Amino acid sequence: MKTKYALVFGLLSICMISGGVATFGQRLYPVQGPAATQTDPPLFTAKVTNYLGKSGIITLVQVNGESFRGPWSIVTATYYNDKTPGTPASYPPQPNLAFAWDAVYGEGYYVSTILGSENVGQAVATGDKGTVLQIEFHREQLGVPEDNHFGVAVDNKGNIYKVVL
Repeated sequence: MKTKYALVFGLLSICMISGGVATFGQRLYPVQGPAATQTDPPLFTAKVTNYLGKSGIITLVQVNGESFRGPWSIVTATYYNDKTPGTPASYPPQPNLAFAWDAVYGEGYYVSTILGSENVGQAVATGDKGTVLQIEFHREQLGVPEDNHFGVAVDNKGNIYKVVL
């Protein structure tokens, strides 16, 4: 049993030292739009490099096999973008995903929790089958448990996703 814990601790240490996040638990779940109405919604798995830094690369794979890759960077959330979720006007790229934060976490969430934060990661990743995915995640201050990293995403097909990092 000690060997099992030593292996897990070793793998987590390597991920933390390399600036990444362990590869388990990083997912996108459709909550609104055509993907959310499917019997087996198309989920994503994700990997973020240099998570504790100011920028890096995000790679994702959707259950249907589409692969995504794109840069991410930390930005300051400075204003409210009030697009209507699921309409072509809300498709990526957007200056921010305020409308998606409110759709996933409740009306007013963006203004009360995200607006003004200097720890918002933004990414636009293009899939190898033409899907464009924009992601925003809120990264807690250093020292806060990793399970407090969360976000939203939208794609160019009218879907909104909950992001769990």
